[in-house]
Amino acid sequence: MTIHEDVAVGVAAPLPPVADLFREFLGSVHDVTGRVVAQILAGEHAYAESALPDGALDRVVAVNIEALLRSMSGAPDDLRPARDAGRLKAEHGIPLASLLHAYRLAGLALWDEVVTGAASRHRSEELLRASSDVWGIIDRFSNAAADAYRDVVDERDRRSQHSRSLMLVALLDADTPLREAAGILRTLGLTEQGRYLVVSAELDATGDDPLPDVEARLRHRGIRSTWSTWGAEHVGVVACRNDLEVAGAADLVEAAATGRVGISGCIPTVAHIHRGLREARVALECVAPATAGAHAYGAAPVDVLLVAHPEQAAEMRSTVLGALADSPDRGHLLDTLEAWFRADGSTAQAARMLHCHRNTVGYRLGRIEDLTGRSVARPSQAAELYAALRAVRLVAGGAVPGPA
Repeated sequence: MTIHEDVAVGVAAPLPPVADLFREFLGSVHDVTGRVVAQILAGEHAYAESALPDGALDRVVAVNIEALLRSMSGAPDDLRPARDAGRLKAEHGIPLASLLHAYRLAGLALWDEVVTGAASRHRSEELLRASSDVWGIIDRFSNAAADAYRDVVDERDRRSQHSRSLMLVALLDADTPLREAAGILRTLGLTEQGRYLVVSAELDATGDDPLPDVEARLRHRGIRSTWSTWGAEHVGVVACRNDLEVAGAADLVEAAATGRVGISGCIPTVAHIHRGLREARVALECVAPATAGAHAYGAAPVDVLLVAHPEQAAEMRSTVLGALADSPDRGHLLDTLEAWFRADGSTAQAARMLHCHRNTVGYRLGRIEDLTGRSVARPSQAAELYAALRAVRLVAGGAVPGPA
């Protein structure tokens, strides 16, 4: 909205038949204000309990009633008083519903005054025909006030989120003194005596929340948490009272995941909470790229070693897979190897997973041995093949390219 639109958005002379009735009451603003303020204070405890400066409510009501009367008298809308009222009440914590109710009360008070005046002049029918225009003006003013109110609240939320983000950074910084970290926990509403999980969730290009409503879901279980977004990462600290809550929180985070999510191990004290972010980030890398799911640090030690040392993992992958990497059927071979490990070495079960004959699985395992020099029948060689397969799935640049 431009600065000019903020001052005058109404159409001039919206009520020519009865504009004079409203114009007559411009000299009675003080009396109407007194009645409206009394009704507001009697019916809205939020005003009576607020820290509004002395006389502020009277002044706000008076300037808004005068602005309403001028619009009802045919002048262009001047929405500045409405916006000022919205900002003032948001800044002093008065609920939005109370703000809108105050406009309703002012509208009713003005309407009652004009109805009495119209009846004495036998112009009630004219006023009735103009009623929709009158309440339309009141709606425009109340909407302008509500918009300004929401602007203040949104800005306050942004400042609060920025502040919480900075506190979270400090909490997870190893250089933050223990006493300061404990104070940050209190400020964030988290317990100082408990166990903690740190969560790192990857944001995709759309910026969609990879853990929708996770804070509310945890709160529903009586578990407190705090969250912030840093670049392409959504980070949270979850405070639990016991091991049972730790397990429940991890399960809930996993169920909520719509992207790649890493969960730290259980952090026993605030003194060690800084290590949780590193663990969570490593755990996130244990979820294959372009997939969705959550991984808990320590749940797969081989994966942790691979993603923590990507250069060595890539070297090992190349050494172990050897000629398989250049084979035209490498995709089928790797999928078969993965199914065989998932089936705990059962050829029949792997065949069911792959929707093929068990002889096909046996043939492909033989091909893997020919190309790599390693057999799944030998435990040490099977371990090397498993590690190389996980490196393909997890480590950046690990996917074996080309047609299957």
